[in-house]
Amino acid sequence: MINNKLRLAAAAAALLLLTACQSREEKEFFANKAIAESKSGVVYRTTYFAATAEADKKEGVPYPLKDGELYCLAYQNTDGDVIKLTPSDFTEARMGYEVDEGVFIAPATTDGEKWGYVIADVSAPDTENTLWNTERVYDNAEIYTEGFAAVQLDGKYGIIDINGEFVIEPAYDAIKYCCFGVMPALQNGEWYYINVSGDKVFGPFEDAESFAYGYGAVKKDGKWGFIDKNGYDATTFVYDEAYSVESDEETGLLYAWVRTGDKWERTEISL
Repeated sequence: MINNKLRLAAAAAALLLLTACQSREEKEFFANKAIAESKSGVVYRTTYFAATAEADKKEGVPYPLKDGELYCLAYQNTDGDVIKLTPSDFTEARMGYEVDEGVFIAPATTDGEKWGYVIADVSAPDTENTLWNTERVYDNAEIYTEGFAAVQLDGKYGIIDINGEFVIEPAYDAIKYCCFGVMPALQNGEWYYINVSGDKVFGPFEDAESFAYGYGAVKKDGKWGFIDKNGYDATTFVYDEAYSVESDEETGLLYAWVRTGDKWERTEISL
């Protein structure tokens, strides 16, 4: 029993020391990593969801706000006030996408089973009514990017446009968000980058992330690395795991969080 207590104390001390030794960037990454991985029905290796959540609150973009046991859509105005846009009706909701000046569309569900898209107007907040842009028929609904969103219907993913019309019929096991006109899609155990016409542009890969800043994190032959937006290898493939490319606000340099063994590090991605 004493040995167990000593081991637990030593482990706790080691964890505190590790946390204390982490840089600000490391702390932010590990905090955002946990949030990002739980933000979507599809597993993402990107802190996009977590990083933009805080930034978008300052820009007046609707985001899910927990209100009691449920969520509403809210935004932060220029005075820093949090304004609710919808009733607290949702068991889950996701970030909004601007479709017109001040008008946003966001995925939401009221029962945790069927998803649709809600219209939120930050120029004329009205929490009396919730306007649905599409019927709540999807098993899952992802955020819009570049005018397109991945939705799951009867167990398969397809792509809808801003009007809710399918541009790619559900035929994939997973689809991630669109960037540079392409998105990673999983079919028969292999990942491809497809365009909005449904053409397979790059691949196959063992895993793949959406492009960011012109690079996509992909896995092949058991290792992760990065390709550029033309599909060419941009780095060596030596990592056990890799997150999407981000930009350093202070230096403007591009970097990505990568894992080798148990060690995560922030590595620069050269142009």
